[in-house]
Amino acid sequence: MPIFARKLGAIISAAFLFASVPISAQRLPTTENGFYMMRTNADDLSDYRSVDSMCIGENHDALIAFKSTGDGTVDFFDLKQGEKVVPAKLKLSEPDAGVSQIRHKLIEPGSDEVVLELHFINPGALGNSTKIPMATLSHVNVGQMNFTNLDCMMGKHILYAGIDQDHRVTVMADAEGNLSFLLSSIKEPGVAMNLTGGFWSSGKREEIIFTFIEGSAVTSIKAAPHQRIEYPAWRTANPDGRQYSASPNGFFVADMAKLGSKSNRLPYGLALHFERLEICRHLAGETSGNPERDKQVAESWYNARCDEAKAQHAGYVKQFADNKAVSEILKTHGADFLDRGHGQQ
Repeated sequence: MPIFARKLGAIISAAFLFASVPISAQRLPTTENGFYMMRTNADDLSDYRSVDSMCIGENHDALIAFKSTGDGTVDFFDLKQGEKVVPAKLKLSEPDAGVSQIRHKLIEPGSDEVVLELHFINPGALGNSTKIPMATLSHVNVGQMNFTNLDCMMGKHILYAGIDQDHRVTVMADAEGNLSFLLSSIKEPGVAMNLTGGFWSSGKREEIIFTFIEGSAVTSIKAAPHQRIEYPAWRTANPDGRQYSASPNGFFVADMAKLGSKSNRLPYGLALHFERLEICRHLAGETSGNPERDKQVAESWYNARCDEAKAQHAGYVKQFADNKAVSEILKTHGADFLDRGHGQQ
């Protein structure tokens, strides 16, 4: 992505003299069935902003995003390592509609050069548009680059898609609503974690957590439509500790209240409980006899609401006694935490 961003920045800033393209107060297509969020700063792993659509490269480590301003222009975003996201303002042409797609040109204001051409699939070509999660941006044409098309992740079954500097994550639903998870390596093609049988949860502030259980390991993906998403948004943990953690540079998540299946919905409190078990198990073994250190651990224990987690644990065990996967996780992840507790509580 840094190479892509540098070349594209040069294109935008160059003063070419091209013929003018008609401009109107058009807006780019977006979706009412989900939302896109992009990091505001490469060094802040928890701060995000809303955008209208996003191209998460299927075959490239690129992430570019767009937000209509309503005055015939579009804010174009990319994320360079170590920098804040500063949008470039581009003019938006009239749409060029085809049989099954709509093309929009984004134009550098000073030169009237076409910088990008965005290709959207007509939602009707994919089926019932009320059930299509993502904005239907299929690829981006960058005529001045060595490659012509940047293919974008897009599909009617994708409920979550995110990318960081090393990995790409997707959550998909089949026709029955069953959830699957794929974590793939951008730098090492073929390296992947593939899970099925997932759950989803939603909170009062529209937070969404996807949870996948494999043996004694819990994988979770957190998303929210507001500014702060506590790091890490992606995590995998087993009773021995965390195996993987990261947060995306940008992501899409579906409105699960509209598109989620009730059959695999978990209480939001339980999804948080899995995360607390990991944190509180760690804190339970941190007492050292050093008063200053023990005070810090006790404060962390309080902030993580570990006493509340201990009080709730038996209720979750009873409630999900018939769910083998959930019961096993509660048993294995809660054992040491419940037995040892915390000396400073």
